[in-house]
Amino acid sequence: MSAEIPDSVYFEDETGKRWYRLDPKKNRMNITNNSTLRALHSFAFGKKELLADSLNAVWNEQLRKSNIFLESALCVSLINIDGSIKSQNTCWNEWCNSSNLVFTSYIGYACEIEIIGYLCYSVWSIMYKEIFLYLLLYIVLVYGFYKSFIVLRRKLYSLPNKEIIEIEVIKEVPVEVPVIKVVQNIDATIHSYKLNERSIFYSERNILVVDGVEKKIQPQTCRILELFLEEKDHKYMLEYSVIMDKLWPDGSGNTLRMHKAVDRLRALFKENDLSINIQRKNSAYQLIFGENLFEQANNKNVDEMEII
Repeated sequence: MSAEIPDSVYFEDETGKRWYRLDPKKNRMNITNNSTLRALHSFAFGKKELLADSLNAVWNEQLRKSNIFLESALCVSLINIDGSIKSQNTCWNEWCNSSNLVFTSYIGYACEIEIIGYLCYSVWSIMYKEIFLYLLLYIVLVYGFYKSFIVLRRKLYSLPNKEIIEIEVIKEVPVEVPVIKVVQNIDATIHSYKLNERSIFYSERNILVVDGVEKKIQPQTCRILELFLEEKDHKYMLEYSVIMDKLWPDGSGNTLRMHKAVDRLRALFKENDLSINIQRKNSAYQLIFGENLFEQANNKNVDEMEII
């Protein structure tokens, strides 16, 4: 035998010499290219056949070491010179078919031993833990991007409203101009409202006097306070529509601007500790005075908001 694999081989025994031409396909699928080892396989396994169960146990152990936990099976066949199967033994032959075929190998020369390996697998069985971890990470990332997009979208949609509110507030802040002294007629009527023992509100001068200290008030805040005080007979209650019509007669008012104007009046009461509040009731606002001041007004039977 030469070191290279020949095209044909012969066997010689008591019956004589017999030549066999090698199948090129099977020749390439042999487990070894060593000619001497092939000859040894032919003699050894020709006298004592390989058992499929024993060989499958060895293969299954190697699969476990490689972290492949699948059911395996082997089919071992002894091939005649004419290509027919002389003998065959198989383990787990109920699912040994072409769909589960993994490999086909040959042992020896000419009348080879054919070994076919099968694995019983499915899509879920061949998916490793890493795949599930990557899939979970992908889902988390997609969900995170989605939530970030929603938050960013809400912020973008809210920006125009904030800009409008800021512009409206700036417009309503009075611009300081040089003081012009005007001599008023002594006989001119001056409207003033006594809120409590500590404070008096002068509507025409846009001034609130608290403990003898004069404080300038924004014209719009003065106007809405005067509207409340004029509704004494209606328990100081103003409908939304009345507020918007009086403050914005040109129709430019809306509920958002109205609520802002009322909030500024609340802030004025709180800043000066006047014990006065404004409550929302359905589609109206009501001016509420502190209980102590309310009782004093009832006991003395005086008009707190009498026009002087």
